[in-house]
Amino acid sequence: MFDISPFPAFSWSLSRHKTLTSCARKYGYEYYFAHNGWLSYQVEPFHQHVYRLKKLQAMPILFGQIVHRLIEQTIIDYLQTRAVPSVVELVNRARGQLNAAFIDSTRHGDLWRHQPNKYYMMQEIYYDGQLNAELITDYKSRLEAVFTNFLLSETFMQITAQTGSLRIGEPEQFRSMKIEDTQVFVVMDFHYYDDMADKWIIIDWKTGGKSDDDRQQLALYAYYIQQKYGVTLEKIEVYNEYLLTGQRKQYTFTSFDMDTILHTFRRSVLEMKKFQADILTNEPVDIEDFQQTTDEWRCKGCNFKELCYTR
Repeated sequence: MFDISPFPAFSWSLSRHKTLTSCARKYGYEYYFAHNGWLSYQVEPFHQHVYRLKKLQAMPILFGQIVHRLIEQTIIDYLQTRAVPSVVELVNRARGQLNAAFIDSTRHGDLWRHQPNKYYMMQEIYYDGQLNAELITDYKSRLEAVFTNFLLSETFMQITAQTGSLRIGEPEQFRSMKIEDTQVFVVMDFHYYDDMADKWIIIDWKTGGKSDDDRQQLALYAYYIQQKYGVTLEKIEVYNEYLLTGQRKQYTFTSFDMDTILHTFRRSVLEMKKFQADILTNEPVDIEDFQQTTDEWRCKGCNFKELCYTR
């Protein structure tokens, strides 16, 4: 048995920060009003509705999650068996998972409504009733590119060539640290320690294009490694592997970057606390007090748009 808390625990993450800066109303739905929505009893239908919408998966997100899972599994399997799958095998596995999501979304809608954490519902199908044919063609065409570039990536080459000198961290695990009494969550794709180079290596796989947020995200990862293992920034190497193009980008961080991350964190926490009715329990203010964005283009791809249109 576990205790059911009326309100979620307060924490901070970069994704939470970005959600708040994009739309406070979405932040409220995502981090407060979806809480306990997975329960089929003792919770208002509104919270169940918000939780269901939170679980919608747009194609770019779903595609990225599937690719990341298969990369993680490939690395784990290689470390155990030394076997490397072919591009065809990886593409077929990914297609199978995409097809399963499509079948759930089109045939198992009622099951999803009752158990949204166990079935897929694609955002495009939920709102539009179907997937755009061009969208399907586009993402199917990406599969061969991302898995080819993964297997040929410098990161995977180093794993297969230097396994004995690498200490591999568990990929895609939720990690947390305390910054000024606030729990901060960090999800790194992949990291390892290279004995020969005496370096900590952080890898972030990207299935989309470059973003202005990439550097900030990786700076937070470097800060985590620095605090977790008590190492200097000179001992940390950080890379983006852009799987669509096969490009690799290295980032170099300084103490100024770490100070900038802490500054962002502090300002963000102060902004988040404005939406607490009770700072001790993390009870939120009323949903109407979470302002809706005035940037209407953000609403088009938002999971919660039907709530904003009807409330």
